[in-house]
Amino acid sequence: MVPFSLYVHWPYCTFLCRFCAFSKARVPAKGVEHERITSALLKELRTSLAPHKDKVLQSIYFGGGTPSLAQPRNIAQIIEAANSLVPLASDAEITLESNPTSAEVGKMRDFKQAGVTRYSIGIQTLDDRTLARMGRLHTGAEGLAAVDRARALFPGKVSFDMIFGFEGQTLDQWQKELETVLKHADNHISVYQLTVEPGTPLFRDRNAQRVVLPSGDLSAQMYESAVEMCTAKGFRHYEVANYAVPGSESMHNMGYWQGRQWVGIGPSAHSRFIDPSSNQRISSVRLPDIQRWAQHCEKFGHGTAKSTVISDEDAKQEAVVFGLRMLDGITDRRFAGIS
Repeated sequence: MVPFSLYVHWPYCTFLCRFCAFSKARVPAKGVEHERITSALLKELRTSLAPHKDKVLQSIYFGGGTPSLAQPRNIAQIIEAANSLVPLASDAEITLESNPTSAEVGKMRDFKQAGVTRYSIGIQTLDDRTLARMGRLHTGAEGLAAVDRARALFPGKVSFDMIFGFEGQTLDQWQKELETVLKHADNHISVYQLTVEPGTPLFRDRNAQRVVLPSGDLSAQMYESAVEMCTAKGFRHYEVANYAVPGSESMHNMGYWQGRQWVGIGPSAHSRFIDPSSNQRISSVRLPDIQRWAQHCEKFGHGTAKSTVISDEDAKQEAVVFGLRMLDGITDRRFAGIS
């Protein structure tokens, strides 16, 4: 059976990080309409997965936003509904992203009971002043404690994110942070350079010269340090920003980079799949506004904003770009198979 993946976008955040350009919204003052959002996700799920019943779900990824703000019972509903439409592989990877605040950490066990098999935590940095400046609500110590708790519940299935290139950060500080987090690491780490995305508060601060970020040369040294230190601890640098103990690579993200098919549900979620009725490669994106998306799901069964056909030439270009991100690259056989 053809391997397939599902991405679920949970759009709400308790706080909005100054550097984040992902589709998200602050939790409303009246609270999140959990049942309505879940109902809309389930409607879109059924509509989107119905044509793909001959495939097998290799992975499900709950991203956001902050999906750990969702109710565990709602996460369980989505997993169960997906499995009823497209069967989950026996070794399916089901990842949920989380922030290391005490409220979210306290729900870890419930998420495991809901069916989550892999936990990804956004530490970002251990420097408390930087965390506060960037709008994060946790401390460095809370980040490490969250990783330790997750490792106890999801042994061998915990990942966390780190970011380098913050204002005022030195090479020595970055290396000391990495040395510390590596002592707590499980089998997977993602290390990103801070990017300044248009439309974010950080973008406006930099343009107004209220923020001065490390030079390109210093950022390159930080990147090289991450490569050296992570590989020295037995992590394979399998993708530009990702390190894993061999065999613990992110199955879901590997699907993106290797050109496998997936459906995304939720506001702003993207999809790439072959339409069974036309045998054409399709790229689609959902409506970004949460209320409009939910209304469309309630009325039409999905909140698709745009759907386009991907030509063979574009598919090959995508395969090369994503292949270059990976240590293993792209094989002649896989490239030749895109037609």
